[in-house]
Amino acid sequence: MHVRLAIFFIALFSSALCAEEASSGVTFVLAADMPNISDERSGNYPQLRTLVTQYREQSSPMFFVFGGGSIGPSALSSFDRGSHIVDILNSIEPDVMGVTKREFSFYEDELSLRSYEAAFPLVTSNVISVKQGRAPDGIHTSVIIEQSGVSLGVISILHDRVINEYQLSDLSIEPPQKAIIEKANALRQRGADIVLLHYSYPFRFIDTLLSKNVVDLAFISDSRVTEKLLEEESQNPRNLKMSGVGYAVVAHVVQDKNKAWMVSNTRDVDLSTLVPDPQLKEQVYGYESRLKRLLNIQIGEWRVEHSTNRTEVRTAENAFANFVVDTVKDYAKTDVVLLNGGSIRGNKNYEVGMSITRQDIVTEMPFRANVVTLKLTYEQLLLALEQGLSQFQDIKGGFPHVSGMSYTFDSTAKPFSRVGAVKVAGKPLRYEKMYSLATSDFLANGGDGYFALKEAARLNAQSARPPQIADLVVQRIANEYDISPPMTQRIVDTAKGR
Repeated sequence: MHVRLAIFFIALFSSALCAEEASSGVTFVLAADMPNISDERSGNYPQLRTLVTQYREQSSPMFFVFGGGSIGPSALSSFDRGSHIVDILNSIEPDVMGVTKREFSFYEDELSLRSYEAAFPLVTSNVISVKQGRAPDGIHTSVIIEQSGVSLGVISILHDRVINEYQLSDLSIEPPQKAIIEKANALRQRGADIVLLHYSYPFRFIDTLLSKNVVDLAFISDSRVTEKLLEEESQNPRNLKMSGVGYAVVAHVVQDKNKAWMVSNTRDVDLSTLVPDPQLKEQVYGYESRLKRLLNIQIGEWRVEHSTNRTEVRTAENAFANFVVDTVKDYAKTDVVLLNGGSIRGNKNYEVGMSITRQDIVTEMPFRANVVTLKLTYEQLLLALEQGLSQFQDIKGGFPHVSGMSYTFDSTAKPFSRVGAVKVAGKPLRYEKMYSLATSDFLANGGDGYFALKEAARLNAQSARPPQIADLVVQRIANEYDISPPMTQRIVDTAKGR
């Protein structure tokens, strides 16, 4: 009874806000970062549809802008390359979707295919296909959408690090500030009443562009950007952000006496508090059922408590990561193995006695990464570790997990001077020695900034069809059943001992 009353009063309060906002100005519903439909925080698409429907019925004009970050990665996306996300979004009907680096999880050709499946435009304003000299097929560089007599122009920009992080060798990134100014001017000439900028990296110049009215509104869609960065980069109330994973933003904007747009009020909405739309809930359930039929097969049990918390796998030695790299070493028989923390995505706590299913492993390791073996010099191996630790302070995915070796590092030191003592098979590195190393094809091609691996020689004695790392992990679990991921002090942050 208390739950029903709470839902009633939430609905009543929301309806009152909608009615107030419908009287004048323009309403925006903004959401993003929803890659996993089964996640209790980031997968609330049925609740998002409830929110969007509510404002569409009571606020006019109203624009629903989806900030991307959702095509991948997830267990289901590893099978359909994010097609189910587009299908679900088609049911909610965004006015536009901005592209982030996650939309390139399966490279630009797959993103182009998703754009043709979408009933809404996908926008990225500073990404150029090197071969074609324009935006990738199906992607818009900007759009104008009209609702109830108001024209909204939308721009979306990316940071150039997406090229290295996602190995997008066929794409180039134009300077973002230049692209914004050019696209904003063009949109205004085409009659846009409001220009909205979508972005996912905390560029320092956004507030300046807002204060000069180059753009009227900005929306940063990365829900995991640290609060410190947001405080440093964004002070303008017209620079909108989500409170965190699983939230949406409702913003109401009006014109002042000088016809400049200003935000009159914003509301953070915890999507989990809303009643899910029944039709979309059924649609999501259909996809979840399909995934369970494919993968809900028990293959083992955990015998130690451990976690794949995002921060843990990107900043320190981790039991699950150790199990993965040790599994690759058993297969590859190389001196060492190096894999990045960003390849582990489950963000889950495991207790003793919990069953392990194929879905658990695909959820933890959604990228279809294959084993690649390399031969590295002393210098290349050291440089690879430094490159993996270079963005430690930002909790990026490059953090190096290793097998067959150990290393110390100082997290407080400057980038590229963090690595301390390094040992292979318990012995210090030798300057004159070459080391065999197994890694993923992603890192071997320079992904996550591992350029040292890209420059390394590939070993000839390599399978024509190397196995996927997730498949090796599944097979080992199925063979051993009782699994106790190890912690061996192979990675030590010396700053924590001071």
